[in-house]
Amino acid sequence: MSPEIYRLLHVVGVLFLFLGLGGSFAVSGKEGRGLWMALHGIGLLVMVVAGVGVVHKAPLEWAGWLYAKIACWVVVAAVPFLVKSGVLPRFVGLLLALAVGGAAVWLAQTKPF
Repeated sequence: MSPEIYRLLHVVGVLFLFLGLGGSFAVSGKEGRGLWMALHGIGLLVMVVAGVGVVHKAPLEWAGWLYAKIACWVVVAAVPFLVKSGVLPRFVGLLLALAVGGAAVWLAQTKPF
């Protein structure tokens, strides 16, 4: 596949990730939360597979900005579990996910290091 297809899949994975994240925060209790967490997990999987595909197909090297993006991915993956366990309030978890997601976009656009 071409790098453009992998980039498109990566963006679709981001959409799934944040759709699942928002839905899991909007639903109170365990009823209906499974669907949203499944979307969150599918988004995480699609993002990582497509992201690694972009790195291997496009002329990119494993630089520092890429490792920082992986760290952002890990943080956004952990946010629902931190909220569910009571470590973070929902609103703070949502703000954290948005801030880290924005940082990941900035890293991808500027490749600062």
